[in-house]
Parts: sequence; C-alpha cells; structure tokens
Amino acid sequence: MPYIPPQNRPAIDEAVSALAREIAGVMTQNRETAEISTRLRAAFVSIARHIIAAEKGESPAADTVAATLAQQILDTAAGYGLKGGWTGELNYALTRLVQAVPHELKTAGTWDESLRYWIYAETVGALVRTAWDLHAQCGDDYVGNGLCGVLIDIKDEYKRRVNTAYEAAQIRKSGDCFDLVPYRTELVATEVGGVKGWQEVMLDRQG
Repeated sequence: MPYIPPQNRPAIDEAVSALAREIAGVMTQNRETAEISTRLRAAFVSIARHIIAAEKGESPAADTVAATLAQQILDTAAGYGLKGGWTGELNYALTRLVQAVPHELKTAGTWDESLRYWIYAETVGALVRTAWDLHAQCGDDYVGNGLCGVLIDIKDEYKRRVNTAYEAAQIRKSGDCFDLVPYRTELVATEVGGVKGWQEVMLDRQG
C-alpha cells in the first residue's frame, strides 16, 4: 500500500471508521454476518462511482457515508495537483476499511475473531469482483485503470501482509498441506532484535 503522508490520514481514518461502523451495524442488525463480501462490494462500488463522477467534472453529492469517504479521499489528494493522484489515498482508505469492518464486528461481540480464512476469501472476492465490474464498465483511461489497479493491489498486499502470516499460524497449528510437490517452502523459527517469528525457506525437494 502507499504510505501517504501522516497529515493526510486523520480525516480519512475518521471517514473510514464511520463507514466500517455502518457496515458492521447493518450486518449485526440483519444477522448477515457472512455477507461481508456483499457489504464491502457495495461500499467499493459507491466510492468508485463517486470518484468517476468527480473525474468527469460532475459534482456528485456526498450524501451517504461511502460517498463522504470518497469525497474525503478526493479532497485530501487534491493538493497533489495530479490526475489520478487520489489512487494512493484510495488504497490507504480501502486497506483500512477491509480491516476495520471485521474489527468492529469482533469488538461488538458479533464475531469471535476478526480474521478467519472465510473472512479473507470473502474480502478478496469483493475486491476482485469489483475490479472486474469496473473493468467492464469503465473506459480505458486513467480513472478506470487507477480504480482497478488499486483494488488488485490491495488484494495482493492483503495476501502478502495478512494472509501469509495467518497461513503460517495455521501450518504451525494443524500442519502443512503442500507435501506432494517437488518444490515447496517450510517455516523456520527466527528472532530479530528480540522479536520472535517465522520465515519461509525455499526447498528443492524431489519426489
């Protein structure tokens, strides 16, 4: 993810928190706890449509919580003076959002954990399917390409930064499942500066 300047974060964080609370509240009230992908997709699409309209020179109303976040992203990035300069702030906002919704549900006691594999899979599904939809709907321009690129990049970072560590924890808990291939990785314990963790070692194993 892009590490946007610290001064650009507070206003976006506030708008993200409001949207996460709204999504988690609806899911809890409707007992639709497995519908995180649907709720996230609706938010992603709403934000994207607001950005598309603004980039077309329209003045879309920030009349929903999702649209308010979209406008905050645009306003925060306006100082760059660059076409597509909002991609960094959008990446930051959505990266925070996909973490904040599960966190809100866990904090409220609706979920026991803020990350399980199905939560990860549903979140990735929402990111990828929204990117596909936008690819089909948008022109081949900086707006459509920027939106799709951000969604896919978030998916890749979510895999690298979050799911990889989750998978390591599950391997240590239940054992590996990659044992029928000649090449694989194996976890080894490591410690750096007093911090204990695990690293993957690449193995060249025949048979």
